[in-house]
Amino acid sequence: MATFINSVDELETHFSKYKSGYLFRGQVKHYVDSNGFTNIPTSFSRHGCIPDVMFKWTHYAKAMIRGFSGVDYFGIDLELSQAVLQHYGWRSFYVDLTKSTAVACWFASNAYEESKSIHMSEDIHENPVWLIHKNAKYSQPEGNGHIYIIDSLALETLNIKIHDLASLQGDEGRLRFHTQQACLVGNLNDRLPPHVITSHIEVPCSVLKDYCAKNRLNDVSDVFPSSKEDFILRTLLSLPWEKMNIDSPIPTFRRGLEIPDYEDNFIKHLPPHVTLYENFWVSDNRHDSDSPFKDLIFYKLPQFSYYANTDKSFDINLVGDALERHGDFVVEIDGLIKIVEAQEEYIYEKGIHVSVNDEGYISVAGLVVSHPSNIVNSVGTNVGWIYRENNNVWERVAHQNQCPCNNTLRHQLHFSLLRMLNEAIENNEFIRETDYSYRHKNVRSA
Repeated sequence: MATFINSVDELETHFSKYKSGYLFRGQVKHYVDSNGFTNIPTSFSRHGCIPDVMFKWTHYAKAMIRGFSGVDYFGIDLELSQAVLQHYGWRSFYVDLTKSTAVACWFASNAYEESKSIHMSEDIHENPVWLIHKNAKYSQPEGNGHIYIIDSLALETLNIKIHDLASLQGDEGRLRFHTQQACLVGNLNDRLPPHVITSHIEVPCSVLKDYCAKNRLNDVSDVFPSSKEDFILRTLLSLPWEKMNIDSPIPTFRRGLEIPDYEDNFIKHLPPHVTLYENFWVSDNRHDSDSPFKDLIFYKLPQFSYYANTDKSFDINLVGDALERHGDFVVEIDGLIKIVEAQEEYIYEKGIHVSVNDEGYISVAGLVVSHPSNIVNSVGTNVGWIYRENNNVWERVAHQNQCPCNNTLRHQLHFSLLRMLNEAIENNEFIRETDYSYRHKNVRSA
């Protein structure tokens, strides 16, 4: 049964009963299940899950958490990364709550709306392209909003974790979950257990707006910082656009990770840093006489292989056999990888180059692509880490020619890609395309 509140004073008096040990949830509508209980479901229960896309989201979440907080990438559990990403548009097994009564009131008086739009833009050569956007905005409805007060102790009693995202500290500006004083609870099977809700209040939207104004929450940007302020949002928006495989007279692209756009971001003539990726393969374009990869064996893997990473030891005996049989080789994935900490606007990694030097040491280096707009203007490798083979185990060694950067994650993920190559060889998942290239069965040809 809802308690009706009719003024800001009444609202403040009601909130004063819940000063500590409680979380808050604001909604413009009240939903109940078939038994009449309050129904606050997770986004997965509403929309479902796409595993490959989830791994990609999770990688970038963990890389960005590492980037602004210094936490070890491999020490970040799936729950925390999913909790962060829910605030930027990804689905999860969590329900988002807040420690702030003002934030809860804002969401109780602002209705979310989402739509798709097509921006007719021009690439770097002024040729037309279509960009598919997921537009998002909040409108202020009439009527009443609903606020739920959740007992933290009741959640803990049910062994439901509370992820306090505001505790993730860094110096990367205003992050969305900090601004919203966000907490997420879960994993949940499908919804928030109704009996953890201590109080349900119904309040006129006009009162909620006055309460928000009193707490300096007036605009969408007060709750959703712009990409200029929010490092995570800026990174997600900077990922390459990927061409859609549809029948269209004009090339059509969607974001590498689709997130809601809250900003008016139409751009007629796209700048070089807006990368438009179209199933480009270094392997298929290496026939120039000056290409360093001209005579190397290429293994083509799906992009998923990069995100299914691990820091644990694994068997790469078949990779060792391939190196002995072919000499230097390249593993190339069907996508572009953005290095979160890198400052270059259109420099990406696209796989790894494995080679042996005169001393018998093995180098694992990144395959690097410069890709302004829809142009691939250069391909090369960066400096890698150095390994020594010992009874089918590759041991990293300190070497004068190793990469001097302090981004250990970059090189750990290079090495982890070898696990996926080894598994694909072991499971006979490659199709021989030419004398110099093998394509994974889940990769479409150019």
